[in-house]
Amino acid sequence: MHALTRLAGVDDATAVNDIANGYIRYTSINFDTQAWSLGKRKKWISKFNQANSPYRMLVSEMGGEIAGFACNTPFRPKNAYHRSTETSIYLKLGMSSRGIGEALYRKLFEHLAHTDLHRAFAIITLPNPASIRLHEKLGFFECGVLSEAGWKYNRFHSISIWEMPLKPVR
Repeated sequence: MHALTRLAGVDDATAVNDIANGYIRYTSINFDTQAWSLGKRKKWISKFNQANSPYRMLVSEMGGEIAGFACNTPFRPKNAYHRSTETSIYLKLGMSSRGIGEALYRKLFEHLAHTDLHRAFAIITLPNPASIRLHEKLGFFECGVLSEAGWKYNRFHSISIWEMPLKPVR
């Protein structure tokens, strides 16, 4: 079955929230410790896909249902980071290894190619070999590890920081 990738909208909030909350509730991949309300998710989604903003959120649909989403957000709040972005991708639990994530992420990077963003960063909770393979396939490289940076499910989790140039160095 072929997946359709498109810009996300507030109408996708329920499906996106269900996917994200699955990772929050059942995995250490996402460091949120409390599920988001639908209202909070709608407010978050409404910040993407604005005309003069480089921040995009895409969804992948299969059979009329959202199979995953990918987005980019500001990397850090300080002004000097305005040309860097953090990227994220989440698939419905059980939907990995079907090529959906790669197609969805590639589409996000097609959008980012038309912005003034310079670097993309991804934060991967370790271990996560599937996410590492995906990021390597798309041109990311590991640039650091923060040992035991997060506490979830009564234990520490390390994170790996991945980087990808979006534009040639000037």
